[in-house]
Amino acid sequence: MTALPGARITPPGRGRLHRIGPDRFRTKGPVVGDGDGFAVIEYEGRPGIPGPPAHVHRAFEEAWFLLEGRVEFRAGSRRSVVGKGAYVLVPRGVSHTFRVLGTTPARWVGVFSPGRYVRLVEELGRILPRNGPPDPRRIAELFARYDTEMVP
Repeated sequence: MTALPGARITPPGRGRLHRIGPDRFRTKGPVVGDGDGFAVIEYEGRPGIPGPPAHVHRAFEEAWFLLEGRVEFRAGSRRSVVGKGAYVLVPRGVSHTFRVLGTTPARWVGVFSPGRYVRLVEELGRILPRNGPPDPRRIAELFARYDTEMVP
């Protein structure tokens, strides 16, 4: 990370690398203090892999800007396929999930507000096995710590 007086710059390809199963993402900057501002990640999702279980965030919003690929987002009972240049906002309290479509990875920029909630996806990457099914109990416990719950 490069520092300028009062500003931060993270060069392309830099940032803390995390994995969620076969997917990967980079936290593009640290969450400062208690993280009440926002946090930004660059996410690469693999096709053919189920996304997260449907879930609701009670205390934060997510926003996504698609850079490449095709992703099916589900919010509540509605589904939408989005591609390059699409913007998706998931307000707190809205059930959602996603999956990458096609045969190539999808990439997007994700924004979390308040920013401290980016730690949920960072920790999720640490508890999910690279090969094999996830442990739903561990995921539910992690989600609960971040005011998030799985929904049917």
